[in-house]
Amino acid sequence: MTPTPVPSSEILGEEMTETPTGRHMEPQEESSRTAGAQLPGPTGIVLGLTLLAGAAVLGARYLKQPEKRGPHGASSASTIVLQDPNRTVLPHPAGFPRELSERYDRITFVGRGGLGQVFSAVRRDDGRPVAVKVPVAYDEATGKTFLKEMRFWEELAHPNIVQVYSVNILPVPYVEMEYLPQSLTDLDKPLLPKTAARIAAGILAGLAYAHKRGIVHRDIKPGNILLAEDLTPKIADWGMSTRPEETRENGTAGFTLAYAAPEQIAPEQFGRTGPATDIYLFGVVFYEMVTGKLPYASEGIAGITGAILNAQPAPPSDLDPALARFDEIILRCLAKTPTDRYQSAGEALDAIETVVRETGYGRA
Repeated sequence: MTPTPVPSSEILGEEMTETPTGRHMEPQEESSRTAGAQLPGPTGIVLGLTLLAGAAVLGARYLKQPEKRGPHGASSASTIVLQDPNRTVLPHPAGFPRELSERYDRITFVGRGGLGQVFSAVRRDDGRPVAVKVPVAYDEATGKTFLKEMRFWEELAHPNIVQVYSVNILPVPYVEMEYLPQSLTDLDKPLLPKTAARIAAGILAGLAYAHKRGIVHRDIKPGNILLAEDLTPKIADWGMSTRPEETRENGTAGFTLAYAAPEQIAPEQFGRTGPATDIYLFGVVFYEMVTGKLPYASEGIAGITGAILNAQPAPPSDLDPALARFDEIILRCLAKTPTDRYQSAGEALDAIETVVRETGYGRA
C-alpha cells in the first residue's frame, strides 16, 4: 500500500552526523550544522593560523557564549530572518565582536547554529542592510569548518544563491552577506502551484549553477532557502557542501533526516553523494511546497529512516488532483537510486519549465 504523507510539522527534523567510527543523531534545530572540513591548501593554512592567533585575544570571550535562538525558534547561523519589529536591538548583542561595532548600526542577533552566529546590521558607511556571520568559537576545528564553508560559498555568484559580500580574517574572522527578510520555512503551505513552480525553478537554477562548478550543497531544506521580498529563492548555508572528488577524503558528513537522500543514510547501499543528492533533497522540498506534507507517513528516527530507504511516496495528485502535472517530476526526483533521478538540475528545471508553458503555472 502506498503510504499516506503526514504534515511536515509532525515529523521532527533530525540532523545525522557521520564519522569514520559510526553515526549519531542530534536534534535538528532549523539549519544547524555538523560539518567537518579540510583546510584548502596553503592559503587555508595561512588563514587558519591567523584565525588561531585571534583566539588568544578573543577566544575567552566567545567560547562559552550561551546558545540563543532567533525568530521562529530558529538557531541557524544562516537563517537570515528579521521580521519582528518589537525585537530588542542591543548595542552589543552577546557574541557580536566589539571590534566590529564601529562598522555597523542596528546590530540584532538572528540565530546560532553549529558553525556560526548571524546578526543583522546596517553598514555605517553606506546604510546598506547586511547579515554578518561570525564563528561560534575560535578553536581550530570551528575555524576550519567556517573557512571551508566560505571557500565554496565565496566562489558562487548567482541570482538564486545568497551573495557573500566579503570574507574577512581581521580584525576578527567574519563574513558579510546579503540580507534577506524570510525563508521558505516562513511560508504557509501548501503553496499555490504557480508560486511553488516559480520557487522550484529558482532553486534548480541555483543548483545547476553550483553543480556546473563542481559544488554539491547536500543540505537543501526550507530553512536554507531564503526569500527576497518578491519571493525570489536564494540558497544559503553551504557548510555541508563538497566537491564529489573530495567526498572520499572528508571523514564527516551531516544531513537533516527529514530531508535526507537514501545515499546519505546508507552510502554502502546507494553510493556516494553527488549532484543527484541535491536533486532528491529538492524533490522533498518541492513535494512539501505543493502538498504541505513530507513524502513519508512515518514517525521517529527508525521509521523515517526506513521510509526513506524503502517506502514509495504517494503521488502529489493523491492529495490534490490539480497537482497531477507535478507527479512525474517530483517522483523522479525522489527515486531511491541516484541514477534513476534527473541527472542534472538543468534537466529537472527543463521539466518544470515545460509544465509551466503548458499549464500556465508560474505565470502571473
